[in-house]
Amino acid sequence: MFVGDITSNGIITLGIKDDVEKAFEIMKSNDIRHIPVLDDGELVGIVTETDLRHVLVPSKLEESGDACYFMLTSKLCTVDEIMTRDPVTVSPQYDVEEAARLLQRHKIGGLPVVENGKLIGMVTETDILGVFIEILGAIKYSSRIDVVLGEGPDVFRNVSQIIKEHGAEIISVGMSPQGKEKERVYYFRLDTDDIGPVSDAIQGNGFKVISAVSG
Repeated sequence: MFVGDITSNGIITLGIKDDVEKAFEIMKSNDIRHIPVLDDGELVGIVTETDLRHVLVPSKLEESGDACYFMLTSKLCTVDEIMTRDPVTVSPQYDVEEAARLLQRHKIGGLPVVENGKLIGMVTETDILGVFIEILGAIKYSSRIDVVLGEGPDVFRNVSQIIKEHGAEIISVGMSPQGKEKERVYYFRLDTDDIGPVSDAIQGNGFKVISAVSG
């Protein structure tokens, strides 16, 4: 899966000279924690909830209980004074797993998505977590079948078709040589917990099934 498949639509941005109070209000009203900053349409930085904490102190009005905040300095700051400049970005064609590694490596919570020099969206740790939860859910109700496919040019396509004809979809595929003959064994993870009919059909078509395990 690629970043473009999960990029948040309707991107919200700030101008480089917008003040931090505006940034705070936008984050609060839209329930977001990252806002890209543009200068003449070009991405120049990103403001995060953490950045705002360096200049704003949350509090409450005693009478009404409404949330409010106070500046740590008497000077009204603009976002260019607190933003992270030259943020890490990704393209829509970037692999989601690699994007997750970038978030972890740089200890950040969001990545601007840029294509042909233009900001087109944001992908956050929440977006990526949702993908992984979906994948884990699929794996929970899955089976694995290990098959020796041989050297024929169409063997992979043929086995894939057999799997599909028996109502299963391939979640992932791996391959490694095994035994003295270095036979190429393919490991199919399928989205079914009833692997028996699929295994029987594959063997019935002349392929060697090494293992078939549900769950």
